[in-house]
Amino acid sequence: LRALHEHEYKDAMRRGIVADPDHPRALKDAVKPVGICEDMCPELERVGRIVQRDVWAAEAVRQARTGRGYNKIVADEGRMVKKFRRSAAGSEEQLPSDLRPPKVLQRTVNYLIDEVIDKSDFAKVQTFVWDRTRAIRNDFSIQQVAKLHDVRIAIDCFERIVRFHILSLHQMARRGIREEDYSHQQDLEQLMKALYSLMRYYTDFKNKYHSANEAEFRAYYIILAIMNHDPLLDDQIHSLPSNLLNDPIIKTALKLYDAASNSLDKKGPSRKRPKIQEHGQEDWARFWQIVDSAQMSYLMSCCAEIIFNNMRRLALRSIWKGFRQGRQVNVQDWTTEALLEPLRFDCQEDVHDFCQQHGFRFATASDGTEYLDLNS
Repeated sequence: LRALHEHEYKDAMRRGIVADPDHPRALKDAVKPVGICEDMCPELERVGRIVQRDVWAAEAVRQARTGRGYNKIVADEGRMVKKFRRSAAGSEEQLPSDLRPPKVLQRTVNYLIDEVIDKSDFAKVQTFVWDRTRAIRNDFSIQQVAKLHDVRIAIDCFERIVRFHILSLHQMARRGIREEDYSHQQDLEQLMKALYSLMRYYTDFKNKYHSANEAEFRAYYIILAIMNHDPLLDDQIHSLPSNLLNDPIIKTALKLYDAASNSLDKKGPSRKRPKIQEHGQEDWARFWQIVDSAQMSYLMSCCAEIIFNNMRRLALRSIWKGFRQGRQVNVQDWTTEALLEPLRFDCQEDVHDFCQQHGFRFATASDGTEYLDLNS
């Protein structure tokens, strides 16, 4: 197989399908490769990974007990999915037989979402799906699809991949997930890359195709822009057609963006993380009210969750500042239970941990009630 692959590469290079490293060509002469692999994973990769025992549990048909008494993963080639391969200087271009055409990429996305995720524990398959969806996006990027039929498939795939990443950010934030098993920053980074690509598809083909889900994903983009502070967001919003601007989903996202932006001071577009600014309670309280409203979908709330800790810090600072300014507040009023609402935690243990992480201490009243010691 490897010999056949090398022969195919030389033939493709001779025919100009892939670049010849010894004869560079101008950008205008570049050829867009067209994938011809009809499987979710190219044959050469399947064989190579089986030999190297690089088969994930989600790609195995079963686990068999060998004569030596240990489990061995038995690969199911029909369930194997192409891994992401990072481009490196000096590495060979991917051949058409390595690339999956849009219809196969769509089938692969559907398999990952409908079969792997829906029928498994999310945390156990998250890394697998995360890597495989990245490879799918890479195949789309290499082929630079432009035909309308292929673009519609690409948009459908990217929409499902974006939903996966948003859900992942929420699900993997649960207690019990080890840091070495998951990187929030990398997940957020890939979400934004997928979302940026989707926005480009929407914009570049707006005169030819309109996705029924565009308002949904524009709303995610607006909410996530609270953290990313995209300097072009205002221009993008004003360039949207009226049917999108008037969509209730986008209106809700803009209200949330305004509430958060009034509370978070972004010192220039180059700052990745906004700095907390001292504002009135109405800003962070309004943010929580919008999050709690029926207008927020589940995935919109998952997007907003990314800045929850920023809003909690603002609420905590407002409580502390109000006490320091001599407002009529009893120091024992802010019990761990009373702090649940302004900090939007589900349990008092989380309140306790969060406040201590930010330099506050707790004291115990005569009746045994624990409260935030604002004098600390």
